[in-house]
Amino acid sequence: MCHFALPLCCSLMLLFVQLPNSVLAADLAKTTAAHQIITVVEPPSSYLDSHGRLTGYATDIVRALQKISGDRSHIQLMPESRALLTASRQPNVLLYGFSRTLERENNYHWIMPLARKKWVLYMHRDDPQQLQHLNDARALESIGVVRGDVREEWLLAQGFTNLQSSSSHAQNLARLGSRRLNAIAFEPQGMQYLLREAGQAPAQYRAALHFFETEVWLLMSRQSPASEVARWQQAAQQLQQSGELAAISKSWQQRLAQEQIHSNIEGQLLSF
Repeated sequence: MCHFALPLCCSLMLLFVQLPNSVLAADLAKTTAAHQIITVVEPPSSYLDSHGRLTGYATDIVRALQKISGDRSHIQLMPESRALLTASRQPNVLLYGFSRTLERENNYHWIMPLARKKWVLYMHRDDPQQLQHLNDARALESIGVVRGDVREEWLLAQGFTNLQSSSSHAQNLARLGSRRLNAIAFEPQGMQYLLREAGQAPAQYRAALHFFETEVWLLMSRQSPASEVARWQQAAQQLQQSGELAAISKSWQQRLAQEQIHSNIEGQLLSF
């Protein structure tokens, strides 16, 4: 089992080391290349509100970075597999809300961490099967994952052969509720959000096993120019040093608390 997840405070310290003077002197407001900025539906980091507008904790951070850097790119929503394919083929593609894992480490430029998340296997409350360790989950008939999602990628790397892929976490929740799946691989804050949106009682399901933790990041395609990577990293440094990052995190922590979603702030970032 690979465990590649630095504490957020350490990640920020590593990220915000002094950049070269030539970079620090650059005009952040001057956009030197066209960008694509892509995310996935994964509440509360990024999702569509009741009016169909893109919102979310990570979305607010990225928009603040855009303002600092003078970038006016439209943020696109894509399925995870398509987003990753786009970033693998094109330069100047920014993805956010994607986990940093050992398998992905050398495939992207890592701009800044956005949050820390727990990975959990959820089961129906009436399912008698108990999971003490991850290996116990190999005996389940089916585990729902999202196609292209990091949890699918990670469980496949661990040798799991009982995964069933779908296009969304909402689809997986529906399949779990109708007993077409034994478990789904998801995360606490997203599960709470989907249950509320679906009008389902949280008591219908149980967290059967907390099996991993990871950081989610803003990242950039590997083919991107070093000058562009440094420009976005400088914007991230400015966001952190100005106190705006901490303010965004505090605002979302309070907002989520009103929806009974618990979070902590670690190193100016939310931890779910």
